[in-house]
Amino acid sequence: MQELLPGFLAALSLSASLLLVPTLLTQVGAPFMGIYTASMLMAIAGTLAFGRLGLPVAAAPGAALTSWLVAIVMLAHGVSWQMVLFMGAVISLVMTAALAFTVFSKRPERLAGLAQIFPPCIADGLQGAVGLLLLVQGLYQGHLLMGSPMGPMQLGNMADPVAYISLVGIIAMLSLMAVGARWAVLGGVLTSAVLAFAGGFWVLPDAPFFLPEGLDRTGLQLIFMNGWENVKVCDYADLSLVLALFLILSGWGGLKALAPHLDDGQMGRSLLSLSGLSFIACLLGTMPLTAAPESAAGQATGGRTGRMAYWTAAFLALLLFMEPTLQSMASFPSIFAPAFAGAGLVLLLRMKPVFSGGLADKVAAGLLFLILPLMQDVAAGLGAACIAYVSLTLLSGGHVSRFLRVLAVAFLLYFFYGFWSIL
Repeated sequence: MQELLPGFLAALSLSASLLLVPTLLTQVGAPFMGIYTASMLMAIAGTLAFGRLGLPVAAAPGAALTSWLVAIVMLAHGVSWQMVLFMGAVISLVMTAALAFTVFSKRPERLAGLAQIFPPCIADGLQGAVGLLLLVQGLYQGHLLMGSPMGPMQLGNMADPVAYISLVGIIAMLSLMAVGARWAVLGGVLTSAVLAFAGGFWVLPDAPFFLPEGLDRTGLQLIFMNGWENVKVCDYADLSLVLALFLILSGWGGLKALAPHLDDGQMGRSLLSLSGLSFIACLLGTMPLTAAPESAAGQATGGRTGRMAYWTAAFLALLLFMEPTLQSMASFPSIFAPAFAGAGLVLLLRMKPVFSGGLADKVAAGLLFLILPLMQDVAAGLGAACIAYVSLTLLSGGHVSRFLRVLAVAFLLYFFYGFWSIL
């Protein structure tokens, strides 16, 4: 039962992302209820798979991937959401076949080095960078940081009730951490929730439950594709490259940050589970799965084993029927701010020193810490760090493996086709 509280907190934190994915996809005509139901079901299945592997990690459709696909591929270029699901299904199926061949091969050397693809400055720094991502996300959720016309961000306005209630919740969480309370993050969340409810900012809906529906409008919709004429033939390969790199490296990066002691075999089986379930997710009508950084909220409360994942899946199953309640909570995001901030702080405190090497190591780690939180994209942070490390190491006369060189070129293509040239 000691993993119950971490499982609840991980599920509560994850609910914000599980609401964001269908909200984004409604901008391109996808039905909200169908996407929400499919996303919840696949998050439950993915989290159970991680629990079976003994990992205190949850899985969910990638919110960062969804945001990029909606903004660039669907809205800017008119590609239908059904076609994007089709491409995601194809890439996930190919990845599943390749990983299955590798994992179930009788030659264990095929997996050698899988858990340590990147040099220590990147692999060890990833935990802290994901922690910083969660911390920034929590401050944005709580309106304590805001966009600024003069720079990347500015402090929030304390006249905003979201901001001061978030601040009180975070201060309560830090105070509990200082006295060694195991439930510090939950204490911060409860403080914000009670203040929001007492102030009338968060009101329970008249009908807090609903029966899941909508799969008939999203399931297998990828066979009713339109928008082929809006995409050039050569661009299918570009989109495939971006999707493949994003799914593999976001999955790898999330697992490395949340479960840093995975060996090659465990990493291979975990990635295989993600890719196989991502294929099913696309068939049901939602985005491919990745390891959810929000899992750190449960780990911050003491989650250490696969039992946390089982409890997370159980609470997600309950939240599947509570979409109106989640919508009311999301309308006042200060409730989630202490959970994200606390999870980020815990990951930052666990991080190993990463700025003690040479110039290439320091620049790579610095870019990882800069780009990953700003873009909310694990793959982009890994890409920038990898390119910098390979380039500076080669210029200084150092040795870089052939695999890292190929990966750096792949990341250059990822940035070019995914962000600069745009499909």
